[in-house]
Amino acid sequence: MKISPLALRWGQSCLRIAGALAAVFGVLWLVVLSVTTMPGSSYRGALPAASADQLALAQQLRQHVAVIAAQEHNVFHPRALEAAATYLESELASYGYEVRRQEFDARGVKVRNLEVTVPSQRAPGQRVIVVGAHYDSAHETPGANDNATGSAAVLALAKSLRHLGATAQSDVMFVLYTNEEPPYFKTPLMGSHVHVKALKAQGVPVTAMLSLETMGYFSDVAGSQKYPWPLNQFYPTQGDFIAFVATPGDLGLVRNVVRSFRSHAAFPSEGIAAPRFIPGVDYSDHAAYIDEGYPALMVTDTAPYRYPHYHTRHDTPDKVDFDRLARVVQGLEGAIKDLALQ
Repeated sequence: MKISPLALRWGQSCLRIAGALAAVFGVLWLVVLSVTTMPGSSYRGALPAASADQLALAQQLRQHVAVIAAQEHNVFHPRALEAAATYLESELASYGYEVRRQEFDARGVKVRNLEVTVPSQRAPGQRVIVVGAHYDSAHETPGANDNATGSAAVLALAKSLRHLGATAQSDVMFVLYTNEEPPYFKTPLMGSHVHVKALKAQGVPVTAMLSLETMGYFSDVAGSQKYPWPLNQFYPTQGDFIAFVATPGDLGLVRNVVRSFRSHAAFPSEGIAAPRFIPGVDYSDHAAYIDEGYPALMVTDTAPYRYPHYHTRHDTPDKVDFDRLARVVQGLEGAIKDLALQ
């Protein structure tokens, strides 16, 4: 069969286009691999029996979440929001901290962030690690997983790490934010935005920020974990892991934290440094720190990509897996120690 010159040229052009597309997709695939590959290996298999410390921590977290998520608490329910803030403040004070209030007005409602610091005795004020979570709930939900779990984790970490300063090379600042949820999300009245603006104005040298966000729901069922494309090509389909999420500029930070977490916790973990245009990557308080140029990441169970009760009235304490949450918090304790000692 004789092939016309025109058909031959057309075929050659198609091959060149196909080759170019294959090269582009190959490069994109390598880029995705570079931001999804983490040091060490995620834990697999049945979890070890809970230790006495983990059982005690799980009970402590359960008590905190029960109080914080007793009812919807946000600027539309200011008395409930104040009750949650008062509880958090009293708990921090009971650990021996002097609690700093950062008060501001939100549509006529006086609200506040809460801050405590473990100062480094070796290099006070030279480096600061921020560990934070928002304590307000979304509209029409008590917010047990989102985000009483994160707030409870901050309390537990502030308690367990309160004596870290003697050996730490960094100050460790624990912060509980208000107004993370709509209508204040990513606005000047978002609590973390108010907080980081003040840090920036004071020239505080923040070297890492960890946002603890919606951390207590896990599932061993295949297909329980969802992702936006193309992340579904790289991560497990079971929602049994904790995720560490950063943007590409903080790839080094997320790898450092994941490496450390995996060395301290026998618990499944995944990490990523993805662009902010991927939905969910900046859906927490770390976004405000990224905006100000500080290294930051989010620790999460991936919230809407896994949790069926996300932003609903069914986000109640009975949906939280406190045994697994305790293991995550214990692993974070080790990771924060490692960061502070570096």
